[in-house]
Amino acid sequence: MADYRAGIVGCGHIARVHAGGYRATGGVNLVAAADIVPEALETFGEEWGVEGRYTDYAEMLAQEKLDILSVCTRNHQHVAPTLAGAEAGVRAIFCEKPMAMNLGEADSMVGACERAGVKLTVDHTMRFEANYMHIKERIEQGAIGELLSVEVGAIGDLGELTHNVTHSFDTLCMFGGEPAWMFAHLERDIERNPEREDLFALVGFANGVRGKLTYGGYTNYRYEGFVWEGTEGRIEARAANGWLPQVRCWTHDQPGETGFRDGTPIPTLENDPWEAAIGEVVASLDENRASVSDGRAGRLALSMTMAAYESRRQGGVKIQFPFDIQESPLDMMLESGKLPKIWGRGIKAWT
Repeated sequence: MADYRAGIVGCGHIARVHAGGYRATGGVNLVAAADIVPEALETFGEEWGVEGRYTDYAEMLAQEKLDILSVCTRNHQHVAPTLAGAEAGVRAIFCEKPMAMNLGEADSMVGACERAGVKLTVDHTMRFEANYMHIKERIEQGAIGELLSVEVGAIGDLGELTHNVTHSFDTLCMFGGEPAWMFAHLERDIERNPEREDLFALVGFANGVRGKLTYGGYTNYRYEGFVWEGTEGRIEARAANGWLPQVRCWTHDQPGETGFRDGTPIPTLENDPWEAAIGEVVASLDENRASVSDGRAGRLALSMTMAAYESRRQGGVKIQFPFDIQESPLDMMLESGKLPKIWGRGIKAWT
């Protein structure tokens, strides 16, 4: 393993999560950070012992000769630092989700990184979380027979789809593969809650697996859960302690069938997904391979998010994949007045 020099753009909350991952990963030194707010930069630098501090990320890239760049800016500010990092010769980029706000932007990022030979990783956390990786392995080994469907519930999640639903869509693709079509119903009822979108989506995958996603809504609580149904049984995971889920598996040959099939508990595995993500970024460099959550996987999750908006824009029609509309259907609806604005969490503006 080589020693890698890492830098971070954007010194908010998520930057501290990345910094913790760098600190825990051998062979990586966090040597620089950039933020346009001097106070935030200084506080972060002191907290994490970062010597190179810049209010201009372009200057950081020119001066520090970084191997790895973390892009931790707000949702709509991921594109420019990624393109600049690729142009400056950074070898790997770890970009927060969503990678971009429309597919035109995402395609520019993927293209720039591929032309420059940069290993682009998008922070879709389930790809690195030990329990979901273990569930995927069990399913691929036939623990519940042939996989028939995947259900994701992210109830009570705040903000527009681009802020968090890319996690959910990426999880569907992690297990289902390439999507073939989608129906989506989406609404914004600002009288009920000015910070919520309510989404229900049905997805068909090319291999015949079906997906269902429920996101947001108007509950006064948050709940995250996943169900995998197979020909021989089911696995269910419910978030219980932060990212750590409670997982149970039921198969048809278990004795004592009851009205509610509790199944057998699967021991919870403890890991820090961001430490695992940084480890994956390093491994992609050491092994000269694409990340398990590379730019094309990030682009696919974003395309499903945009397809959900497009289905809504067209009145709930069936959207076919691949989906390649370069502009944001959300922006189109906002400009035409088809949707009201809500408070965007990742942008901190009405959108």
